Amino acid sequence: MKKILVLYREVAGYFLDCLNHLCKISQTEAEVVAYPVNSEAPFLFETLPSIKIINRHQLSKHDLIAMVSSDCYDLIFCGGWFDKEYNEALRYRKCPSVLGFDNHRTDSLRQWIQAMAGRFLIKPSFDFAFVPATPQKELALLLGFHPSKIRTGAYACNVENFNTIHIDYSSTSSSQKKRLIYTGRYAKEKFSHQLFESFAQLPSQIIEEWELHAYGTGAEWEQRPIHPAIIHHGFVQPNKLKEEMTKGHAFVLPSIFEPWGVVVHEFAAAGFPMLVSNSVGAAEAFLEENKNGFLFDSGDSEKLKEGLIKLLSCSNVQLQQMGVQSKRLAQKITPETWSQTLLQIAQQSLH
Repeated sequence: MKKILVLYREVAGYFLDCLNHLCKISQTEAEVVAYPVNSEAPFLFETLPSIKIINRHQLSKHDLIAMVSSDCYDLIFCGGWFDKEYNEALRYRKCPSVLGFDNHRTDSLRQWIQAMAGRFLIKPSFDFAFVPATPQKELALLLGFHPSKIRTGAYACNVENFNTIHIDYSSTSSSQKKRLIYTGRYAKEKFSHQLFESFAQLPSQIIEEWELHAYGTGAEWEQRPIHPAIIHHGFVQPNKLKEEMTKGHAFVLPSIFEPWGVVVHEFAAAGFPMLVSNSVGAAEAFLEENKNGFLFDSGDSEKLKEGLIKLLSCSNVQLQQMGVQSKRLAQKITPETWSQTLLQIAQQSLH
């Protein structure tokens, strides 16, 4: 494969890590059409010279059609079906196209109706589906993709990068609290406010031993509770967050809506024991109950509190053993497996 076109919403660091890897191992060039990054998370990204990022706002529908219908590309990857002009332009493609998405199949009547419409409005624009795991694969089937045209493992963090993090449980003492880390937006769907409240209500013996360190911002930032054991860091760039992770000891993600959640993969690769809600899609791949952490019922503050008590009451030895299991699970999906999947799709299309 010599050149790939990517049609995306907002580029993310983990996606660019995968694309960098693909371009490096296969000497592929990439053009990425994407919207500007969200102001709530103004990440700064590094890409190879072979990757060109184009502002979506600078392209008209006719510009997109001209790009897609050219003979420049060997493969087109589109992240979702949210942009109608992406979908319409792909009808003019001259190379195979891949649809990526993280929506789960829910079996609701509304989704079934939308999927039936999608067989006519979405599916004709794509030849393959590349999705994270089983719940998304089921929706791809409902949309009309043949099983042989569906691949899983669509989201991968830079496992090698996070593997370098070492968590030192032996250095903690009565004068130095262990750190529970939350990273994400301060928003209702993240259940962040309830996380802060639940942590503040934990038994005194846990509060004496642990702090909650939160990284992010969002709509509920101004309503964040002030508590001596809860430290709000605000938004930080990935390199700074990695530095902060080296000081951490456990991870929590309490979202009530999280189709996947690459952050779970990142903290697993770093060797963190974790507490995750059962609405987080990535838990399917990177959390094994009682082995590297715990699940709790999404949207239930009491269950969240019980989960926090269970995780934060573990001994240092138990936490360290959980971290080892997290690192093992993180190896399932990597930028290498991601890249090989797209290369195999391109190769399959030649036959």
